Order: sequence, then structure tokens, then C-alpha cells
Amino acid sequence: MNKRLLALVLAVVMLMFVFSACGGSETADNGTGDNAAETPSGSEETGDTTASEQPVTITLAQGKDVTDATENTIQAFETKYPNIKVNFQEMPSESDQQHNSYVTALSAGDDSVDVYSIDVVWPAEFAAAGWVEPLDDYFPQSEREKYLQGPIQSCTYDGKLYAAPFFTDAGLLYYRKDLMPTPPETWDELYNIGKQLMDEGKVEYGFVFQANQYEGLVCDALEYIHSNNGKVLDGSNVVLNSENTIEALDIFKKMLDIAPEGVTTYIENDSLVAFQEGRAAFMRNWPYAWAVVNSDESKVKDKVGIAPIPKGPKGDATGKATLGGWNLAINKNSKNKDAAWKFVEFVISEEGQKIQAIDGGHLPVLQSLYEDPDVIKANPYFESMYDVLINALPRPVSPFYPQISESMQINIHKFLMGEFDAKASVENMTKEIGEILAQ
Repeated sequence: MNKRLLALVLAVVMLMFVFSACGGSETADNGTGDNAAETPSGSEETGDTTASEQPVTITLAQGKDVTDATENTIQAFETKYPNIKVNFQEMPSESDQQHNSYVTALSAGDDSVDVYSIDVVWPAEFAAAGWVEPLDDYFPQSEREKYLQGPIQSCTYDGKLYAAPFFTDAGLLYYRKDLMPTPPETWDELYNIGKQLMDEGKVEYGFVFQANQYEGLVCDALEYIHSNNGKVLDGSNVVLNSENTIEALDIFKKMLDIAPEGVTTYIENDSLVAFQEGRAAFMRNWPYAWAVVNSDESKVKDKVGIAPIPKGPKGDATGKATLGGWNLAINKNSKNKDAAWKFVEFVISEEGQKIQAIDGGHLPVLQSLYEDPDVIKANPYFESMYDVLINALPRPVSPFYPQISESMQINIHKFLMGEFDAKASVENMTKEIGEILAQ
């Protein structure tokens, strides 16, 4: 009996040895997920997935794309990384609806989406809530320096990077180049030129912009504030209450004198219609308007130039446009973070950014592409955009940005409507934003 037991034990030990030897090179994961084996020291990592890796599927959630850019980006990525498939989950076009959907899913710990396309004002909110993965280990500082720094700032919260810039946007000054030799560099110059052209009967309005009570008003107001060396936040401190900010808002209100009477109800399209019809000398708007003002239906086709936002009396060498655009973030609960980063990395690479620029008409975040012949051929006006984008600044970076924006919308609009002066408006905002941050 003892001999039979001993023989059985020896047999089990032998089998264990055999299986251990056969399975010694197998990893616990497929090489694209979080549990992928580390590259051995001294070996070279190619970046492409290999035939030995098991397929993995990641999901990208992004707003509706009316161009071929998203489809072409995914196809190019899957060609380069054949073992990583990308499922595109199309979201509504409206950013508010996207935001609400993302917040609902992420707050519930949902892991069905790996990569989110998020507005530039959302990273701080999502990071503070613990919903998105820090990217510092994936995206070193040496690589970040190749990108426009405004978008990089919008991805950063509390000293860490929580998203990667996808494509960018910034406020622009459109001007009638047939009515003036050069665009204005200061707000005072803009006002004087606009008023003169009105007095001469050459235009109905000197300037059209966005002054309704909505997010666009905050974007416009910040361009006056930032261009006069004012700020809303310095870290978590409210620094809005300054002479520079008060002066900036007074300059903003002065522009009402050369604007349509109803400009305090204007959003982007209202400004665009007036300018496209040849009724205004200047327009503040986003880059998308370029194609519209140069369309066959436009009365100012081929008569329009673009320039940086003007500067205030206490401003730097150039004005500061408000940054727009979108970033890419990785779900903290994703089961395929490494594969998700591979996709993000591709999208922000030269190849991925060229697809977005050429096929989608999106302004790239990679600085070198503003001198790329293929990109400039497809979008000639991009060449003029670099000076605007290099100086563009994000809106206040805070997890409480929606509440901060609401306070600014209400108080600045009331100021423009004459309910109180700039000093009272700034004091109100400073008090309210301080209370918001103290939550």
C-alpha cells in the first residue's frame, strides 16, 4: 500500500514538472491589456502588435463626425495594429448631452467604453471624480513639448495629465481685408476702425460677437480678460478681482457701441450671418466660420482675413484667444488600458493628426503640422492659425467649471445689460466662485 502511494506521488510530481516546463513562456495576458508582460530589459519594443498576441477590442465614445476622419483614423490604426479592433460608439453632437451621458456611465463605474473624446473643459471634473486614468507614465514631458501648450494645459489637473489633446480650436478675429490694409492689434484700434467705417457708411456695424447669456459669452469675455493680463484662477485661488479684469470688462462693454442693438442675444450663428451678409467690419468667431464666409453664398467671399484676438492696454505682445477643442481620456475602469493608449497614441501621432486635419478639417495639436505641405494644401488658412493657437489659453481649469461658468455668464450679461458696473460684476463673481471652490 505504501509503495503504491509513493509511486502515485512521484507520478504527480513528474506531471507537474512537465506542465511547468511546457507553460513557462506563457504570459497572463495578451500583451495589449493592463496585465501584459513587461518588455525584457535590453530588448527592443516595436510598437506594433505581433501575431502571437490575442485580439482585443476597445470602444471609443465620440460625438457624431460628419466627415470621414474618424472612420479613416480607425482603419489606419487597425492596419498598423491588426490585433486591436476599435468599436466606435457614436454620441450625440451636442456636448451637453455627451457630458450627461458620460457622467452617468462613469459615476456608475461602467467599463464598456475605453476611450472618451471629451471637451477641453471636462478633464479637471473627470479627474477629480476619479473617472479617468492618469497618463503621465504613457505620455512623458519630452513628448508633450511637441504639442501646442494650451491644449496640454487643458489636459492637466493638480499637476497630473489626465487626457491627451485630440484637436484644437480657438477664437479668431475675422476682418474685411477689402476695407483695411492690416488688421488691428489692440481693442482700441478695432473700435476706432469699426466706428470710422460705420461713420463712412461702408458697414452697418463695426463689430459682431457673442454676448448672449451662455457659454459663448464666457469665451468672449475671457479673451478681453486674458488679453489684458487678467485671470480667473491661480491654482485654486480666485484672482479675478483686479484692475486689469475690471478694465477688460469695460472695454468689452464699449464694443456694444459699434455692435448691433441685439448683440446681447447673439450666439455664433447670429454673428456669422451679419458678417457673411457684409454688414460688419469685424467678427469674433471660431475657425469653422472660415468656410462659411468664403462659400459661394457669402457676400464677402475672398474679402476676409483672419487675425489673432486684439490685446488690451496691459496685455502682452499679442491677444489671448479662448481655447476650444477636444481631448482623449482613458476610462479608469477600462480592462484594456494599454490597448486604449495605443489608440490614443496613434491619434495624436503625426499620421493620426494628418488624417484628422486633411480628412476632417480639424486643427492639429501637433505643432509641426502647421508647416506640413499636405496639411496646408488641404487647409491653406491653417498657416495663419499657428500664431493664434500658440497663444490661446484654456478656460479656468477646475472640477467646478460648470458652476464657475454659470456665475460668469449671469454676472457678465447683467453688466452688459447695464444692471451694475464692471467693479460690482467682478466682486460678485469673485465671491460666488470662492464659495463654489469652498464646497
